Amino acid sequence: TVQVGFSGGPDSVCLSLVLAELKEEFNLKIVLVYFNHGWRKEAKEEELFTKDFAKKYNLLYEIGIAPSDIKKTEEVARDYRYKFFEETAKKYNSNVVFLAHNKNDNIETLIYRIIKGTSIAGLCSIPKIRDIYHRPLLDVTKQEILEFLDEKKQDYKIDSSNLNQKYKRNLIRNKILPTFEEINPKYIDSINNLILNSIQAQKIIKCQTEKIKSEIFKDDKIFYEKYTKLDIEMRLEILNDFIGGYLKYRNRKNLLMYDNFIMNNKHSKTSLNKDYYLRTRWKMIFIEKR
Repeated sequence: TVQVGFSGGPDSVCLSLVLAELKEEFNLKIVLVYFNHGWRKEAKEEELFTKDFAKKYNLLYEIGIAPSDIKKTEEVARDYRYKFFEETAKKYNSNVVFLAHNKNDNIETLIYRIIKGTSIAGLCSIPKIRDIYHRPLLDVTKQEILEFLDEKKQDYKIDSSNLNQKYKRNLIRNKILPTFEEINPKYIDSINNLILNSIQAQKIIKCQTEKIKSEIFKDDKIFYEKYTKLDIEMRLEILNDFIGGYLKYRNRKNLLMYDNFIMNNKHSKTSLNKDYYLRTRWKMIFIEKR
């Protein structure tokens, strides 16, 4: 049993259509999962489109509806949507959710991260597989998707919020990327090469970091003296991996601040967030719950 995050838009329609064509060959039970955030007037039309599409191709479907008091931000919408995906996965005892992010989405995500400030890990952009989520269209451009749907004479829905410039991704898509295309008509492939090179570099970095970690860690604690003897570049990489998930802002400035604390305090503690401290004590570096 596999699920598809279905919106009725061209990307998810393309992915669902491909899976429907492969259904018999791979003995798939396919569940279309649509989540209505309650923001847009066309959402009800999309619900009906989801049901009709599922009926046409003999697929299952699930419709989720957000609470009426949901905060109207991209982050909150995403959290509710993914929570519904995971609830539906449990219902169907499924460990695969297909999402229809494409090559253009990957580029937009990278540009957004660069503007905000990111690491090599961030330059890897959207992962093809993470936990139960799989994104098989990451190597497929939007143009290829539209051409495929046109060839199949398959209709789809257009999300009106994609034109709203208050959403940063739309601003990148509609204002910034057209300028990139003027500079280099093949910018999508060029930037995608940066993503692929970053993935390769990140694998090398992770391999080296894991080797160092095996030498300086013991029971989720770091030997103080061994840490302080490392070059600052490796210290920051270790620290990013060790405390990054506890920080509200995981950036170089904050990592340098915590590294400076460690280098100058053999027996002290400093706050990571409202629940945890970073502590140095007994020649060890560790995370302590408040």
